[in-house]
Amino acid sequence: MPITYREGLIMYWCEGDKSTESHTYRVGLTSCDPAMLKLFVQWLEEYYTIEKNQMKVRLHLWPNVIEATAKNFWAKELEIPLGNFTKSWTKPRGRGVAKQVHINGVCRVSVSSKALLDQIISDIQKEFAG
Repeated sequence: MPITYREGLIMYWCEGDKSTESHTYRVGLTSCDPAMLKLFVQWLEEYYTIEKNQMKVRLHLWPNVIEATAKNFWAKELEIPLGNFTKSWTKPRGRGVAKQVHINGVCRVSVSSKALLDQIISDIQKEFAG
């Protein structure tokens, strides 16, 4: 089912990464749910004309997760090339016990763009603040 413009704004407003550090302006969404990330990718493509080759993917993994398997899973699910994947982050051993270990890790899809971040924040304000 396609995502609407407003649904995407709400999803991003609630769950999106809104990095505004001077060196890292990023629009992103982090999830272990492929369906949610697929909707996010579709929304960026359809409403903001962001192509998949502009999207970066980073995985957050547990020590027992096989990185190559996880990357292949997310690349297939999101239809984003492996070349768009950045260095994965693996949780150090012994730092707390995870309540749930996701077999393919947690995935972040992002676009580094101050203009895109500003546009989406402005769109959220226009749609929901008035």
